[in-house]
This record gives sequence, structure tokens and C-alpha cells, in this order.
Amino acid sequence: MSVGISKTLIFLLPAVVSAAGLFNYSQCQINAITTFTDAFNASFLVDSSGSFTNDPNNAWGIIYAKCIALCGSGWEAFDWYFFSTSVSSWVLPWLALTAQFPYETRDSSTNLLSVLLAVGSPMLITYSLCLTVLNSRWINIRFRALCDRNEEVLGKQVKTMEAARIFLRESQHIPLEASGSRSTLAQLVVSPENRAWWYTLRKEVLKSKREWYVMKLLYALELRTYSLLAQVIWVILAVISAISDFFNATVDNSTMGIGVAINSLWIWMIPVTLGFVWVGTQRSSSTIRDALMTAEALVSEESASGVYEPLRRVTNRMIGFRDRSSDEFSSTGSDLERCRRLLHEKPPPRTLYGISIAGFEMEPGPIFNYARASSHFYTSRLVIDAFETLNARLEARHPVHRKEIGWNYDVRQWKDNLHGSPEEMEAYIYPPNYRLPSRDSHYMNWHYLLSTFIGVVLQWGTTGAAILTAYNTPVVGLGCESGAYLLYGSMATLSWALLALSAHFSHQYTLCTESSNPPQPSTTAAASDIELGSLLSQQTTAHSSLTLPPSPPLSIPPLPPSFLLPLIPLTRFLGVLLGSLNAIWLLLISILQFTNVYNNCWCESSVLGLGTKAWIILWATEEQIVAAAWNSWVFAAVMSFTAVMIAGGFFVVVRGEEVFRRK
Repeated sequence: MSVGISKTLIFLLPAVVSAAGLFNYSQCQINAITTFTDAFNASFLVDSSGSFTNDPNNAWGIIYAKCIALCGSGWEAFDWYFFSTSVSSWVLPWLALTAQFPYETRDSSTNLLSVLLAVGSPMLITYSLCLTVLNSRWINIRFRALCDRNEEVLGKQVKTMEAARIFLRESQHIPLEASGSRSTLAQLVVSPENRAWWYTLRKEVLKSKREWYVMKLLYALELRTYSLLAQVIWVILAVISAISDFFNATVDNSTMGIGVAINSLWIWMIPVTLGFVWVGTQRSSSTIRDALMTAEALVSEESASGVYEPLRRVTNRMIGFRDRSSDEFSSTGSDLERCRRLLHEKPPPRTLYGISIAGFEMEPGPIFNYARASSHFYTSRLVIDAFETLNARLEARHPVHRKEIGWNYDVRQWKDNLHGSPEEMEAYIYPPNYRLPSRDSHYMNWHYLLSTFIGVVLQWGTTGAAILTAYNTPVVGLGCESGAYLLYGSMATLSWALLALSAHFSHQYTLCTESSNPPQPSTTAAASDIELGSLLSQQTTAHSSLTLPPSPPLSIPPLPPSFLLPLIPLTRFLGVLLGSLNAIWLLLISILQFTNVYNNCWCESSVLGLGTKAWIILWATEEQIVAAAWNSWVFAAVMSFTAVMIAGGFFVVVRGEEVFRRK
């Protein structure tokens, strides 16, 4: 859809700009020389540094005021051949690559929003990708330690842990939450018969994964994402060909550096697109939900024969976990809200004028991973803690049912020692002194900081290179091109800042409104002890939160500050608005540069930066301009390439898959 809109704009713009072709370089040169010859001691010719000169042979151009008087205020006539060849070489390959962005949202309109936010704020999509990569690495490292310890205690749950690792790592594109009672997760972690549930979940998740098999490509020429490979190769070849043609063809001074700058503006797409494929994305927003349903169907089918007896009491359709973006759960209140009502306390609102407070945290799609990084990290910690407790129990040789059969660690004895009732399994994983992991983690703070750094590097390493290319191409100074690039980079950064701030506010607000930690009655709520205790008892067998700790009693967290509520949707709206407008702005400035609209006195003389000292080039040769700008072009190209390599290397190396594969 976005590519179609872009192509429509490309072919409509020439009809608009061709109506005002009033600027002519050749005629302007003639007028300037004639005026200088006729006017004795005229001072409007300037040299390569913009200083006045009376030597026509040393003159590069004329001052801005004289350009307006002699050449007019219009722009150069539109040239269709130049426009079509330039756009085909420099812009269309990048637009085609947007088709390979990681969408996987719930509908077409959100897909369009995601591509607008990605193009409008490369820093945002890089930020989301970095958080995804870092969380994947943390999950891989933690599960590697779990598997190593489980092997040491001969626990025989290594494959189950590997399946859990893959499920948690691949489900970051949805708002995943642990659901059901505490005994549900305990049974899934402890009972040997429930290994097949994890295996099925792993199989279904990997089946729907969009992945690039590099080794298979090299050795068997097998690649899942054929379209991605074709479009990336097309972009790379088009860029190489265009750069080669650019430096070897004869062009007029108005086009110097434009193509290189355009490449710098868009080249971030290559590491980001390949990065999401490398870290792994799903084919749609519903694949995790479908995988959970498939695993649940297996449990339901097998439970008829008694194999999955411990899970018969589970009533949720998705056992153990739920996708909070699904319609099934979108209107249900949290346990904490129900507790507040029983204590005659009004819960905080979940919407403001019909706008969701949670916002993008509940929106599936990889570009929104930044908004739920903390919540997914917390869900992963709950699962990891359960497996850590299991390892500790096995190391201490504690059986589930308190009747030790023996620990020779043959398969039968191992299964017999881990058999028990749902209540016994719950107590096995959640002892009386169990406490919830903190929702605030120094790991996540480090993840946010490092992701911001990589986002800045890629955003300003590429956009900054474009700015330097345009700025240092004579006439040196802030002009239409460099100013447009600077505005694009600034709006992209501001859009990211607003959306990241909104996500932070939303997360803090959610801790008070949708906490997965329903409280026990506090001393201030003694009058409601009986009713609240009844509610919590019902939750234990039906819809309670996974993380309900048996002790100690917890009090209801304080209500969020009232000023926080309007800031959440306001910052999100402004961030989306800026990002969407910025995407359109990038497309416009990428195309307008080839319509000759910038070929006018105001743009060519860098009035934005030079002010009254502005001047325009009329007589400098292509060789002179290239010689003056060459070092800056090379530096900008190296700067852009370095930023891409830093980001790409980060995505490839940091994922941490190797720590799990090592022997």
C-alpha cells in the first residue's frame, strides 16, 4: 500500500512543478556578465569562498540579491528524462524495500501506520529492534544457565527448557502475559507428562517463523525469504550502479552529491530489515495465539486418556499464557481492578475519551516491541524463576508428593518423584517464602540505554552523512537540501522521544491498573476480608493471575498521579503525528530534488545558513565543484557506512544464539 501511494506521488509531482519553469542557468549567466560589463565597478561577482571579486575569470557566481534581480525567483524547468532516471536509480529501490518491513500487526491500517513510523523515525524502529535483540540475548543466556544446571542435577528437563526459551524469544511481537492460576504454570514446568505441550508450542512457533537461513543459502541454496533476498540484492546493485554512474557521468552543478545524500538517508533500511529477519519475526500477529491454541488442543485431546490429568482444571483456552491483544481478553478487567471494587475503591480508568491508555503496548507488531519490552521481560522472568526453583528442588532431591521413591535418576523414578496433585506442584514451585520478581530491573535499564545509543548512531550516522554531503557541497552552508535533511532527522528523533516517553508513562500507569499481582487484604481493609478472600479463592481455580503469591500479604499499590493520565495519549498522538508527517516529508524531499525545484536563487545560494552573505554558483565547472566537495563526500560515505556496520554488527553479534549452541 505504501509503495503504491509513493509511486502515485512520484508521477503527480512533475505535473505540479512543471508549471513554474522561470529559472534558466544559461540566460542567468549571460545577464550577469552583461550587467557586470555595462556597470562600472559593479560588486556582485564572488569567488569560490564567497568573497567579492572584480575578475570574471576568477568568479564562481553572484550574490543572492543580484540573482533575484537578474534571474528571477522561479525555478528551473522540469526535465522528465532526468527525473525518471534519477528516481528509478536513487529512490524506487528503497521504496520497494519497505515491502520487507516487519509488519505483523492486526490489520492493514496498522500496517500502514507501522511503515510510516519506521520511515518517519528510523530511530524508533532501530530502538525496537535493539530491545528485541537484547531481550533475546538475555533469554538465551538465562536459559543456557538453566539447562546447564538441569543437566548437572540430571533433571531431564533440558528439552522442555529449550522449548520455553524459543517460545519466549519468538513471542516479543505480541503483548504476552502469563495467565491462569499459579498451579497452571507449576504443572507445565514440573509434570513430565506436560513436556509434549512445550514441544508442540515450540514446533508451531518455529513453523510460523520468518527466518533467513544463511547456511542453507550457501550450501543448499534454500532460502525462506526469497522476496527479501531479491529486493535487498536489487537495492545493493542499484546503489552501487548509481554511485558508479554518478562519479563517472557528466552532470550539472545542481545535482552534485544529491544521489549520495539520498542513499545516506535511506540506507538504514538494510540493517534494520535484515536485523528483524535475523533475530526472528513471525508471519502474522496471530501465530503465537494459534500455537497456544494448538498446544491446548493437544492437552484437551490427551487429557481424555489421563495423560494430562493435572491440567484438567484449566479453563482458559490458552493454557499458561495469553495474547492480550486478542478480542477474547480486550474487555476483561484485571484482578487488581476487581479487588479495588471490592474494597469500595474506584479503579483508575483504562481509557481516556475512548483512547486506550495502554496504547501500543497492546498492539501486536515488531515495531511496537519497544512499548512492551518491560512487560515481556517480566513475563520471561516469571517462567525463568519457575524453572530455577525446579532446578533447586531437584538439586536438593525434593519430591513433589513428599514421598521419596529414590533418586537413581532413571526415567521411571524421575517421573514418579515429580508426580503429584496440582496443589502439591504449586507448593513445589511457589513455597511460602516466595516473592515476586521486581518489575524494575537494571538489565532493562541497560537495554534501554544501549538501544537508544544504537538508535542514535544509525539515525544520525546516516542522516548526518546526508546533511554533511549537502552542506559541504558548494555553495557551502545550510541550504534547502541540508536544511530539509536536518529537519527530517530532528523530527525523527523527536517522534522517537515522544513515543518512548509515552510508553514509559503507560507502563508506570499500568503497574497500578493492570498489575498481575492481585493483593491480599491489608490491615486497612479488614471489613472486606471475607469477600476478598472468597474472590481470591475463586481466582485460584479459574481466572487468577499466575503471579499471586501465597504470602506475605500485599497492599494495593497507590493510584497513579492524575497528571499522568492525559500525558500518555498526548505524547503518543504527537509522536505518531510527527512520525507520519516525517515519512511523507522524506518521500517529498527525496523526489523534489530531481524535479529541479531546488534549482532557484534561494535554494542554490544557501540563504538559510549564509543570510546576507548568500551567493549562487553560475560559472564553476563540474570538476571544480567535485574537487571542493570530494573530501566531504568521502567522509560522509564512510560515516554512513560505519553507522550501518555498527548497527548491523550489533544485530548479528548481540542476539546471543551462540551461547546456547556451545557445547
